[in-house]
Amino acid sequence: MEAVRTQPPLCELTGRRAGELALDDGTAQRTWGELEDRTRAIAYGLTDLVPGTGSHVALVAGNRVEFVELALGCLRAGLVYTPLKSSWTPAEIATVLSDASTSLVVTDTDAARQAGRDAGLPILDLDQGFDAWVARQPDGPLPYELAGRKMTYTSGTTGRPKGVVSSFLGQRPFADSFRASARMAELTGLPGNGAHLFVSHLFHGAPLTFGLGALARGAALRIVPRWEPETVLALLADGVTSTCMVPTMFRQLLALPLDARSKFDAPELVTVLHGGEACPRPVKQAMLAWWGPRLTEYYGFSEGGMTIATSEEWMQRPGTVGRPVNGQRIVVVGETGDEVGTGVEGTIYFVTPDGVTFSYLNDEAKTAAAHRGAAFTVGDVGQVDAHGYLFITGRQSDVIVSSGVNIYPAEIESALGAIDGMTDLAIVGAPDELRGEQVAAVIVAPHPQDAAAVAARIAGVAAKTLAGYKRPRLFVHAARLPRDPTGKLLRAALRDSVARLCSPEGDGALTRIHLDEAGPPPASIAGKAIATTGKGQNK
Repeated sequence: MEAVRTQPPLCELTGRRAGELALDDGTAQRTWGELEDRTRAIAYGLTDLVPGTGSHVALVAGNRVEFVELALGCLRAGLVYTPLKSSWTPAEIATVLSDASTSLVVTDTDAARQAGRDAGLPILDLDQGFDAWVARQPDGPLPYELAGRKMTYTSGTTGRPKGVVSSFLGQRPFADSFRASARMAELTGLPGNGAHLFVSHLFHGAPLTFGLGALARGAALRIVPRWEPETVLALLADGVTSTCMVPTMFRQLLALPLDARSKFDAPELVTVLHGGEACPRPVKQAMLAWWGPRLTEYYGFSEGGMTIATSEEWMQRPGTVGRPVNGQRIVVVGETGDEVGTGVEGTIYFVTPDGVTFSYLNDEAKTAAAHRGAAFTVGDVGQVDAHGYLFITGRQSDVIVSSGVNIYPAEIESALGAIDGMTDLAIVGAPDELRGEQVAAVIVAPHPQDAAAVAARIAGVAAKTLAGYKRPRLFVHAARLPRDPTGKLLRAALRDSVARLCSPEGDGALTRIHLDEAGPPPASIAGKAIATTGKGQNK
């Protein structure tokens, strides 16, 4: 009888010894041997809580070693997992639970507990007997063919989150996928020794992918509970070989006192990956002057396309986000729908060697709109030079990128747009020195003297229905919003006006609203807002 093939242990896949450190979140640590035993046990335990392989698990948790254990456990068990933002409200989480036909919620947040209970789903609580639950699971090897995957949820111009279903992930057994992750880490310059410092939230897509790739190469993951510039600066100098950041973090590091920056010395730091938002040239130049050529920029998205630019490549071609990797190529399409030549701006499409590589869950129309044959786009605009280097000259006009996180105006407008006392509302991005962009609410009130009260009501409703990073930070009053003859909002024009308002020159057509001037909102506004909130949470 032919022997049953089983998954090789993590130590064999990474070349690490069982007693070496694999995970450290500052409170709990795991050796490679412990990580092997616990992820296998978690995989066995998860299979008892869900209908079968391919079932969906929602993972909503903070920065802790258990997050990584659960991610690996899902992959080893042949399950589909989605990391969700730990700051999301129950209503926001519930949208995904329904759309993904979730079978299990794993969490340490009250919001996810409530969403799971409301949906009638089993909940695996990381704060209530989780270690005892792990200890009760059977021990033993797992079948080799089990093939789990991560399904990221991303939003488009509708603001409704959609799952990205990869055409190849989930088809590749865990061990093969883990090795492929290690090869991708090598391609991006992440070394397989020392420690990879995880400074973002673990639920962030690209940092999690790169972090697990570094782990697959054999680097230990050191997880920072929360981003604190001075703390991170000290940790980077303590045996860290790589990390992944967003430009907002660069800005905050550069804003530290000179004496703190001058003491920085990290001789083992090899690679600092960065992406998630455009990095202003002066910011990157300042970081290169301070840290040297350790910065590697990536441009990519959950759908699969990616480019890489080393420090040397960027310094030779300032502003580039690099060239595509893994046999991918870029096609730039002009307004007529035809491909354009080098140096000509157009919509960026990626073409992969394997053809169509993804679809959007439960949305054939959106999937079709993103594809042009085997090529796909997320709507970004740019151009390619004669040597194949990509330069981003624009991006999806609707998307706000704050601290590397995509925020979708349509979702916010849907939650806040029915409040009484205003005739129109638009959400756009406004400049922010630290975050790159902030959420701005532009209000049209028929009675300008009521604008501050309306803004205060919007802030109150947002606090109850939206995660903190989605809430407006800037409130603006306009006599009217720019719209074309069909009524379509000219969002780019409005965004430019708001940017001018934030500049020293200002914009005479817009007025900044200060909430401390609001006073009590009119009764009609308050009554309508309460009714709207109730409707929104039942959608």
